Amino acid sequence: MPASFTIDLARRVVYSRGWGILVDDDLRETQRGVRDAVGFESDFCQLYDFSGVTELRVTGEGLREMARQSPFDRNARRAVVVDSDVAFGMVRMFQIVGDRETPQFQIFRDRETAQHWLDSGIAD
Repeated sequence: MPASFTIDLARRVVYSRGWGILVDDDLRETQRGVRDAVGFESDFCQLYDFSGVTELRVTGEGLREMARQSPFDRNARRAVVVDSDVAFGMVRMFQIVGDRETPQFQIFRDRETAQHWLDSGIAD
């Protein structure tokens, strides 16, 4: 499965990443794992790094399902890192269908900027 996550319970942050060829089931399984993880709460922050993804085989229906089933609260601070226009489009689609067009959900082209933005909200 080319997707994984770790949770920093002390900082209340989920670090997720995808790599290689990414399909709906990879994202669903990661989402399920986050939801079921001991200590996870829906208002945790998230940094999802898609920069290692070489090919996206994620469907529109899969994105809609993941948006409906998201373990994160709509206002949870979430940073997503992409390095291609295709990945950017996929995340924007998720953002739109999941009603995540809030200042708390941002897309970045590099991890350092995303981490800085996420950290600035954690310090608040």
